[in-house]
Amino acid sequence: MKKTPTMITLMLTAAVLVIPASAMAQTFPVPPVPPPGFPADIQVIHAEQARAMSRQVLEDSRYALEANRVAFSEFQNVFGTSSGANGAYEAGLQMMSRRDYEKAIARFDQVVTAKGSRADGALYHKAYALYRIGRGNEASTTLADLRKNHSQSRYLKDASALETTIRASNGQPPRPEASDDEEIKLLAINALVHTDPEQALPLLEGVLNGGANSLQLKTRALFVLAQSSQPRAREILMSLAKGGGNPDLQRSAIQYLSTRGRARVTSAELKEIYDATSDPEIKRAVISAWGTMGEVNHLATVVSGSADMALRTTALNRMNDPGAADALWAIYQKEADKELRMSILSRLGSLGSSERLMDVVRSEKDADVRRRAIRSLGNMRADKSGAILSELYGRETDADNKKAIISALSGQQNGEALVALARKESDLSMKREIVQRLSGMTRNKVAMDYMAEILK
Repeated sequence: MKKTPTMITLMLTAAVLVIPASAMAQTFPVPPVPPPGFPADIQVIHAEQARAMSRQVLEDSRYALEANRVAFSEFQNVFGTSSGANGAYEAGLQMMSRRDYEKAIARFDQVVTAKGSRADGALYHKAYALYRIGRGNEASTTLADLRKNHSQSRYLKDASALETTIRASNGQPPRPEASDDEEIKLLAINALVHTDPEQALPLLEGVLNGGANSLQLKTRALFVLAQSSQPRAREILMSLAKGGGNPDLQRSAIQYLSTRGRARVTSAELKEIYDATSDPEIKRAVISAWGTMGEVNHLATVVSGSADMALRTTALNRMNDPGAADALWAIYQKEADKELRMSILSRLGSLGSSERLMDVVRSEKDADVRRRAIRSLGNMRADKSGAILSELYGRETDADNKKAIISALSGQQNGEALVALARKESDLSMKREIVQRLSGMTRNKVAMDYMAEILK
């Protein structure tokens, strides 16, 4: 079964909720009570073992929540999912693609009621959905609302084409076979692209301009255009990418142009599109295209610029190229916003920039920021950051950050490092924390050897 973005969103959301919950539900074996006569500090360790294990579960749950928050944030940037009116809009489009028009209308009504930036698009798609279920008069009324309340909307051209179609149909319900017509049209056009490209291109333009054609069909027509090597195909795509159609088609055109190989859109052309629009959804589409193309410099400009924080975060989450680490580090050193600085550290961690993170832990005064750097180091393999974390433990003065380092090493199953820390640690509370972590590493020979050593 093909997974739609909506389905994947639900799955990821479930993961965010389930993973921490499963961590909270873990049970840990309680070690046997040491007989009388054992050292007092070992007796204390056992007495507090249950409470310490509970703290471990809570800490691991917080890490799981943070990891899933970052993953879900990146997922939203790729698929364009969001909450509120925008979320209802995307859900309406998904329902339209499944021809579930009644539910789509309800979603678009939510967007119109919220009076957000996509209310005009919601009115247009609502009218189309009404038309498809044979409610032409209501569709015409909805289009009149669009013209009245959004006189500058970029959906007006499509609305005029749809209204012409509605009038021609004289209110007659769609034919039973109409739902299959779009598939047949596209199959035929797709075949022509490979056999007679010059004939296919005007037909594809007709699909894009047709008032009775669904957004799904128009988007698929764009995809077919993107497969063509004809210069005219690129011209059509570029025209839409620059705003020659409605915003939905513009976003799709930008996406397809960024993946067209040698004939794809250039960074300079994307920059023109980005600068020319005030629509944050179009800007986000350009940012996503830059991410696909690996355009680190343009992404860095957005992250370090004066754009709203949502766009800056979107650009940051698209900086996946290992070569982006230097640019991110330069931004981090100048950035004043604490949350964005910590997000940069998370991104540096995903890029494996252990040296930069180590610099932060060594020099950063804010304990929260240092803790984020520690966690990012902990998400790397033990051979990549284990030695660094061990070194940083000796330098760290904040108790919570020391515990974060212990937790990070535990997450790496780095028994060797934890045992070494335990042997040197003179603070009894910290030693308990380390031993508690080691006691849960039952498959780590070094950790279990140390447990046996304690009991000798």
